[in-house]
Amino acid sequence: MNKLFDELAETFNRLGIVYDELLETAKTKQQCLVSGNIEKLEMLLYQEKNQVEIAQLLEEKRQNILWRYCKKHHVTGINITMKSLMNKMDTSYREKISKQIDKLTHSIEQLHEVNQSNATLTHYSLEITEDIIKIFYPPAFQYPAYWYTGKIRKNELPMVLVDTEL
Repeated sequence: MNKLFDELAETFNRLGIVYDELLETAKTKQQCLVSGNIEKLEMLLYQEKNQVEIAQLLEEKRQNILWRYCKKHHVTGINITMKSLMNKMDTSYREKISKQIDKLTHSIEQLHEVNQSNATLTHYSLEITEDIIKIFYPPAFQYPAYWYTGKIRKNELPMVLVDTEL
């Protein structure tokens, strides 16, 4: 059983590291959004995708460890929680895993806050861009040139401020 708890502690440790990396990536992404550094933002999105994949694999590993524990101790998986599992651990494992879970929870909360800020920045940027487009193009220009049948619409555009054939 100690082997399973060792694996679980190591998995939580690695999850904590990955979520800390995700948090740093999100903070850097925020700086890129503010500064408009698109090249670095593209790189960060790729990096973030890889970090999320690693986090998913570690979560699957954590679930596998719990499944093995349940199988070994004839416990139905529905009844097991981390809290009930921690109650069955000796004090050293319980304290170690509890600290790791607290750290992981804190990182996830911070990541959520930074990602909300990033979403807000992106949303406002898109609104401003749409407003700028509306200044130069009348509303009729914003609709597709094709009907849902695929036929071309007749030109119903009023005079446009900017020459669209540049």
